[in-house]
Amino acid sequence: MFFKEKVFLVADIGGTKTAFALMDANRNILVKKIYHSSEIKHFTDTLLNFMHMPECKHHKPKEACFAVAGPINAERNYAKLTNTEWTIDVNNILVRTPLHVVVLLNDFEALGFGIDNLKSENYMELTNIGRQPGGTIAIIGAGTGLGMSILPNYDGRYMPIPSEGGHIDLPVRMDDKMDIKLQSFLLQKRLYKDAEDVVSGRGIVSMYKFLQTQKVRQNKKIRLIISKASEADKPALITKYALEDRDMLCIRTLELFIKYYARVSRNLALTSMCSELIIAGGIAPKILSALQDVFVEEFVQHDKENMRKLLERISILVLVDPDVTLYGAFNAIKS
Repeated sequence: MFFKEKVFLVADIGGTKTAFALMDANRNILVKKIYHSSEIKHFTDTLLNFMHMPECKHHKPKEACFAVAGPINAERNYAKLTNTEWTIDVNNILVRTPLHVVVLLNDFEALGFGIDNLKSENYMELTNIGRQPGGTIAIIGAGTGLGMSILPNYDGRYMPIPSEGGHIDLPVRMDDKMDIKLQSFLLQKRLYKDAEDVVSGRGIVSMYKFLQTQKVRQNKKIRLIISKASEADKPALITKYALEDRDMLCIRTLELFIKYYARVSRNLALTSMCSELIIAGGIAPKILSALQDVFVEEFVQHDKENMRKLLERISILVLVDPDVTLYGAFNAIKS
């Protein structure tokens, strides 16, 4: 009889994409498939679809850990994603699949479990400070929504604290006329309830629409292309034309987005007293060049000099490896 290596099932479940993977005991990804979350009608059906794929059939995982973009109940057996209509029910999964153990984690909690194994190829640093092991780490990430987590260091290991910090109020400066105008516009259009409505993909579109009312110069051809695109495709188009330096309205939109991203990040950094801020999420890796120009400058702004100096000592890293959350889910189920 041949020894069959143990395999684990992990997933990174977000509002835009859901990634399933099988991993061996050495943290190697054996099989991976990404689904569009909008196409999922019932989570367990999609899970079974993955498990029945030809390349998965000869693997027999019994344990699974799912990272979920949304709050999880106290028993960790039920989750309702913030930006989807469907839910995840562990009891339903255990009845309908061969899995014996299923653990649910908040997606940024799972991401935190992957930080201990972070390698230089997994991130890009926006500052010139380097890693600062031993201190508290704060994680923030914008994509379909906005997530946060704080990771205190306990005896050399980082233990993530789950949060719904994306739903805090947006930091608006009352002495900034553009801030006041933007907030008024978003409230009138019913586009704003919390920070996630601005620091996210849909937030990029909302700020673009706001700046259209501010007489910012725009390329007519690009305006037409963006107007005809679906709401889901507009954030990528706006950032694309901004990074290509082809449209002033798109450039101003991206600058405004990064400004608010940096402000929310600054508040998290001060709240957590972190030595490192890690920027995750789907947007940051795509706008790295713009982040390097704008983010750090805004992040360290503070009216108090001692707070500015504190902020200037924080390392800022951008995760560029989309699989860190999967590795974190694996670490959680193995620990």
